[in-house]
Amino acid sequence: ELKNKEIDFLRLVCSEMTYKEIADIMKLSPKTIDNYRDKLFKKLHVKNRVGLVLYAVRNGIFII
Repeated sequence: ELKNKEIDFLRLVCSEMTYKEIADIMKLSPKTIDNYRDKLFKKLHVKNRVGLVLYAVRNGIFII
């Protein structure tokens, strides 16, 4: 089960923004964003940003 902040993060990951830009938008530190990313890698069994995007698209979190 994903938390609301994780879903928000996943939607932003599907853009061309850098992690630093995502941190600014979410009003979080870049370190916190790194932690979100690493936790989601483990939780969703993916290895990189592409895996996060594919997960978001396949699960209706981000619609193209």
